[in-house]
Formats: sequence, C-alpha cells, structure tokens
Amino acid sequence: MSPPAEDDAARTPVTAAERSEPSPWPDRRFQVFAAGNVVNNIGEAVYTVALPLFVYERTGSLTVMALLAVLTPATLLLAPVFGVVVDRYGARVLVVPGLLVQAAAAVALNLTGLAARAPVWPLFVFGALVQIGGAAYRMGWMTGVAHMFPDNPVRSRASLGSLYQVTNVVGPLLVSAALLWTGYPGLLWFNVVTFLAPIAVWLAGVHPPRRRPADGGDRDGGGPVAGLADGLRLMRATPVLLHAMLVFVPMLLVGTAGTLTLSLFRLQHDWELAPRTVGLVLVAVRIAGVLGTVLVTERRTFPFRRIVLAGTVGMGGALLLMASGSVHVFVAAMVVMFGFQAALAVAADLMVFRFVPADALGRVGGTVDLALGLPILAGPLVVPALAGTLGASATFLAFGCLELAGLLWLARTWRQWAPTAPHTPTRPRRPDPRKQQTTTR
Repeated sequence: MSPPAEDDAARTPVTAAERSEPSPWPDRRFQVFAAGNVVNNIGEAVYTVALPLFVYERTGSLTVMALLAVLTPATLLLAPVFGVVVDRYGARVLVVPGLLVQAAAAVALNLTGLAARAPVWPLFVFGALVQIGGAAYRMGWMTGVAHMFPDNPVRSRASLGSLYQVTNVVGPLLVSAALLWTGYPGLLWFNVVTFLAPIAVWLAGVHPPRRRPADGGDRDGGGPVAGLADGLRLMRATPVLLHAMLVFVPMLLVGTAGTLTLSLFRLQHDWELAPRTVGLVLVAVRIAGVLGTVLVTERRTFPFRRIVLAGTVGMGGALLLMASGSVHVFVAAMVVMFGFQAALAVAADLMVFRFVPADALGRVGGTVDLALGLPILAGPLVVPALAGTLGASATFLAFGCLELAGLLWLARTWRQWAPTAPHTPTRPRRPDPRKQQTTTR
C-alpha cells in the first residue's frame, strides 16, 4: 500500500514532526539522569520477573501469579489523575513522594512476604503500593524531561525509551544468572537497592525545576474533573493524537503479553520445542524489541506517519505469517512482529511529547495512557478466549487483519498527521552573519 501524495509537504518544508533536535547525550546532566534511570529500570525489570515467579513457587497457582502480574498495567488507570496533579503542581510533587512510597512498600513487602510461612496478602497489598508509587514517580519523572531538557525534549524522551527497552532485556538475564546464587529474595532486595539511584541523581541536582504559580497552568481550574476535561479539550485541539490512537489501539490489543504467551504456548504445544530453545526465541524477541525501539528513538527527526505506516504493515503482515504451520516461518515472523510492536509503542509515547505543550503533558499524557492502557489490560483476557474458540492459527490470522485495518483510518487522515506548530518553545537561534551579509548586499 503506497502512502497518499504529500502535496502539503511541498507547502510546509519542515513540519513539527520532522524538525530535528540536537542529541541529548553530550549534555552531562542528561548522562547523569539517564544513568539513574538505567539502574532503577533494571531493578524494576528484575522485580517484575522475580515476584510473580516467587509467588508461583510459593503457591503453585497460575491464577495468583497472573493476578499479581496484572498490578503493573493496572496502574495505567491512575494515569489521568497523576497527570492532572503534575500539570497543576509540577513534577516534583510526584517524584519524591512516589519514590519514597515505592521504596517503603518494597521494603515492607520483603520483610513481611518473603519468610518461609508468610501469607500471600502482603505480596498483593505492598505489591500494589509499589506499583502505585512507581506510577506516580514515573509520571513526574518523565513529564519533567520536557522542562529539564527544553532544547531537545523529544530526543531526550526517545533515548530514555531506548534505554528502557535495553533494561527489559537485561532484567530477565540478571534473574536467570543470579537466581542460583541469590534466590528470589536476593533479587527482590536488589530491587530495593536500585531505588537509591534516582535519589542520588536528585541529590546531584539533576531533577525537574521548581514551577512558579504562573508556570503551573490552570491551578485554580476546579479540581481533577476539570483537569481531565481540559486534557480532553487539548486532545481535540490536536487531531493527530486522536487519529493515532485509533491506529494504535489494534496494535496494543494484538501485541500484548497475551499474544506473547500464546506464541510461547504454540512453540511448546504444536512443535514441542525444548524449554531452552523457547528461551532463546524469547531472547531474540527482546533483542528485536530493542532494535525496533532504537530505529525510532535515535533518529534526528520523527516522521510519525511514515513510522506508523511501516510499523502497521510490518506488524500486520508478520501476524498473518504466524498462522503458518512451519515452525521456522512462525519464529521469524514472531521476532519481526514484536520488533515492529516495540517501534510503534515508543512512537505512541513520542507523539505526545512532540505535539502537546510541555505544561499539558501530564493531563494529555495521562488521558492517552488510560485510553491505550485499556487494550493492554484486555489483551491477556481476550487472547485465551479467542484461542480456545478459534484455535491458535485462526487467532493470529484475525489479529493480523485487525492490525492491518488500522491502515484504513491512517489513509483517510494522512494529511492531518503533520501539524506545523512545535510542541514547546525553543531557544531562538542566533542569526548567521554570512546570511545577513548576503541579504543586505
């Protein structure tokens, strides 16, 4: 499918989506900030893998394990509330309290839930508090990026997204390597230690700036409900976000953990691959996710509609191939599919940073997180039901068709995906003396 002709591009030489930003990596403050994020994210990745496995070892119940694992995506339901708070009072009001709640809850979880005869309820109660504190901390930390690095907010957020994908690979590898020596309790205590990294970054002076009352947007806007309504109004004023959400929803539904679980089940059930081989396939999938993310985030420009077009076609075509009866075709298509899925997921994050004013990132970003988080929550429930009714092959065919259906809306709204207004004020560039001389001659 070829994209529609871009007559508007001829009239607009450089659109907001295609305006380049300098790399954040030469900035020492960004290096310190990124290092703290990497350490903290590795701990989070270890925790996300280790805690459900520890619960399964303790209880032998897949249901309990699944309920515990769903706590992480469930915090997306709080994103709109946190978004209103961060826009009204600034990022600092969420970063420090969220980090302290997360650390205190993780310590309480380890002290009460890791003993040999400990009940299961502390793991759920304190596990929920860990995730709530983490959601608040991340909302403040990430929305603060636009204020900490105003010269390159999108590329800064993009590079942090790449590092996050890398930690998703490193985390499971650390679990596998360290499990024989430390056991699950040692890994969960390691997660607690990693909370010191963002604290050290903050003490080093790298943190969101204080917000003056005039900078805080609508501080007297009538509470959270009014803030949410304002976020929806801002989204309606940015049609590209609404169009993108309609394209991204199928991707989030068909590219969830439920699809990954069905893929791994088919490898073991249909082709009886050894667990070690399945583990290698999973490593390849994670590496593909990193590559897909990097190909989007480390660009100097972000032509989102081309990225979304390529990602939707690639992901949909790979899902159709996953209906194949050949294990080799299935594995190759599976790796490709999750690579494109990672690219589209990070593109969804970056669109908010590009097209939304910095002082509205919380409200709009929280609303987008909620809308796009619902398919993530529904996916693990929908996939097993469809697979049980249609069979695995037919489920992959249906998912491929659903993903490609997003192309219809993308084609219809293609010209509206290139707004010209930049998302945050940038420092004015100094005039080039040579150009001035040429002009005055």
